[in-house]
Amino acid sequence: MFDNRITRMLGVEIPIVQAPMGWIARSQLASAVSRAGGMGIIET
Repeated sequence: MFDNRITRMLGVEIPIVQAPMGWIARSQLASAVSRAGGMGIIET
C-alpha cells in the first residue's frame, strides 16, 4: 500500500505500529495487526 523507506526497512505494508498495552493486549492483537500489514508488538 505505502512504499517508502520506513515501510521497506520494517517490512510492513502499512506504517501502523500497534502500541504494547501490558496485560490488556495479548498475542491475538499483535497477530491480527501483523496479518493486516502493520507492526504488532508484544510487551514483555
